Amino acid sequence: MTGILNKFHVEHGVQGARVLARSFQLSAPCKTETEIDFNIQMLKDDLEHCAREMKRLVKINSAGSLFQGWPPATDDDPGT
Repeated sequence: MTGILNKFHVEHGVQGARVLARSFQLSAPCKTETEIDFNIQMLKDDLEHCAREMKRLVKINSAGSLFQGWPPATDDDPGT
């Protein structure tokens, strides 16, 4: 889950990170300006959370290999 609404999902792969909408309906029906402002602010907050998650994932990708710094495996190593 990403954010509190579970309306968006951050997908991460070799080509980078992206945000996907989980459904076509992103807000409840609104009848007043206050309801509109509230619903849109919640979506904005969720997208901000997605942005933080995307930045975190991209930072992990740019950090290099998880195994960077480990000694290379050799043919005479009994563990290989």
